[in-house]
Amino acid sequence: MNKSYKQGFTRSERNGILLLCVVIVISIVAKKYVVNYFAIDDTKMSKLDEEKFEQLQRQINDAKISYANNYSAKEEYNATNNFNSKEQSTVINNKFDFKIEVNSATAEEYEKLYGIGKVFAQRIVSFRDKLGGFYSINQVKHVYGIEDSVFQKFKKNLSIKPAKIKKLNINTATFEELTANPYFFSTIAKQIIGYRTKVKPFETIEDIKNLYFVKDHPEHYDKMLPYVAID
Repeated sequence: MNKSYKQGFTRSERNGILLLCVVIVISIVAKKYVVNYFAIDDTKMSKLDEEKFEQLQRQINDAKISYANNYSAKEEYNATNNFNSKEQSTVINNKFDFKIEVNSATAEEYEKLYGIGKVFAQRIVSFRDKLGGFYSINQVKHVYGIEDSVFQKFKKNLSIKPAKIKKLNINTATFEELTANPYFFSTIAKQIIGYRTKVKPFETIEDIKNLYFVKDHPEHYDKMLPYVAID
C-alpha cells in the first residue's frame, strides 16, 4: 500500500512556531528587566530601612543619655531633699521642744504653741484669769475655738503646778461675781440664786446637782466643782 508524506510545515504551523519563538524571547527579556527592577527596588528599600534604623538607634542613644542625666538629677534632688527634710524636721522638733506652765505663762508664751496665734493666746490667758486659775491642763481646750485635735498636738508642751484656785461661795456670791467665772454662765448663776433663795441655802457642794442645768448636763458638775465653796 503506497503512503504519501507531507514535506515541511504548513503555513499556519510555521506562523505558530514563529509566534512561540517571539513569546519565548519576550519572556526572557521581560524576566531580565523585572529581576533588575526589583533588585534595584530592594536596594532602595534596604537603604531606606538602614536610614530608619540609624535614626531609631540615634533616638535610643539620645533617650539613654537623657535618662542617665535625669536619673542623676533625680538622685541628687532626692539626696538634697531628704537632707532638707531631715534638717527641717529637726528644726520643727526643736521649735516645739519646750514646756510652759499654764497658770503662769504669758500670752507671748502661749503663742509658741502649735496652732495658737495671738488671738487664741490672749483668749487662753483671759479664760484662765476669769476662772481664777487652772486646776488641769485639759482646761485649755475649754477655751472657745480651740479644737481637740489641735490641743492634742500641743498638750505635751503644757505643765501645771499646784495653784490656789479662786473659789466662789454659792450661798453669797452675786450674779455678777458668779458670771465672771466662765463655768457659771447666766443660766447657772440664775439657777444657783433661785435655788438658795426659793428652796434652801446650799448645805453641801453636791446640792449643785439639784440644779436643772446640771441634771441635764452632769459633766458640767466636774468643771464647776473645784471653783465652788459654801462657807
